[in-house]
Amino acid sequence: MQMKNKQLAGYACAILSAVIYGCMPLMANYIYADGVNALTLSLLRNLLALPSLAILALLQKKTLKCAPRVLLPLGLPALFGGVLTPVLLFGSYALIPSGTATVFHFAYPCIVLLIGLIFLRKKFSASTLISVLICFVGILLFYDPSQALDPIGAALALGSALAFAIYVVLLPRFQTEQFSGFLFCFYFALWSSVILLVICLATGQLCLPSSLLGWGLCLLFATSVTTGAVVLFQQGALLIGGEKASILSSLEPITGVVIGIALLQDPAKPLVLIGSALVIASSILIAVTDLRAKHK
Repeated sequence: MQMKNKQLAGYACAILSAVIYGCMPLMANYIYADGVNALTLSLLRNLLALPSLAILALLQKKTLKCAPRVLLPLGLPALFGGVLTPVLLFGSYALIPSGTATVFHFAYPCIVLLIGLIFLRKKFSASTLISVLICFVGILLFYDPSQALDPIGAALALGSALAFAIYVVLLPRFQTEQFSGFLFCFYFALWSSVILLVICLATGQLCLPSSLLGWGLCLLFATSVTTGAVVLFQQGALLIGGEKASILSSLEPITGVVIGIALLQDPAKPLVLIGSALVIASSILIAVTDLRAKHK
């Protein structure tokens, strides 16, 4: 029963993380209007989350102390998950439509699976493989062939998929019972902030908000995305595995579709609705079969 509860908690964390991530583009658009660029936003979403993560880590672990032998290697997953992924993805938005970039980015569950099969010699159940296939087909239906496709933009979006897939594979290998939860997320965000600050200063791309409202939106963005979505995804990956968490995170673009239809009066395209249904079906399949296997 305890194992089943952990599984359910893992699925809930991954799904809620996807919903929060799905709201990210809408929030980012308001922040960009205040003069902030994508690189600075990637920095601020980590930097401004540090105080809340520190408080939560102290409440959870009673300390912020961490052995250097554990802390130093954390720079590797931070580089792939906290730096390269948002920088490449946000960079692709400037060259190709965000919907197209999302399609390329969400190739990462398949890449995670391939890394597991080829490099880690993992064996996956038939239901997991079928779920990935259904999910991939569903995401492909989000692509609009009438939109122009810049090869550099597509390469950046695919690069973000590869970077995030590597992050997902690395993530469980850097978390232990002593170094997990909010303490792990605090140092993950700290590493990401340091690397991104160096990049912003070196490239002259540090563009801070021009108004108090802009700073408030950045703080809200950091709290919801880094303190919320990132923590939830990491916890979900720890409880159910990176492969399953990756499949469930494909619910993210569906959140964007719902927001677009409900708030922005976007048209409800039939192919997008079918794609959404397939992604939801793949998530249900992976969850039900996994829970049944654990029950047996």
